[in-house]
Amino acid sequence: MRTTIDIPERQHALFTSLARSQRTSLGKLLVELAERGLRAPSAMAEAAPAYAIDPETGLGVFRSGRPITIEDVKAFEDAE
Repeated sequence: MRTTIDIPERQHALFTSLARSQRTSLGKLLVELAERGLRAPSAMAEAAPAYAIDPETGLGVFRSGRPITIEDVKAFEDAE
């Protein structure tokens, strides 16, 4: 089923980036996030994402075991 929703620019960029990183479509990602939101609070705590949202930028902040370099970013972009 198709529908239209209005997503603020900042959140759209975040969702699009997250969908790309999970190699899924934006629609599938939004359905998954909606389903998580409808689950009981205890189930949501278990499925907490491995990232935080920066309150200043609204972007996802991921922690890694090492610093991410510009070369890492370029290699990721080239792989798509």
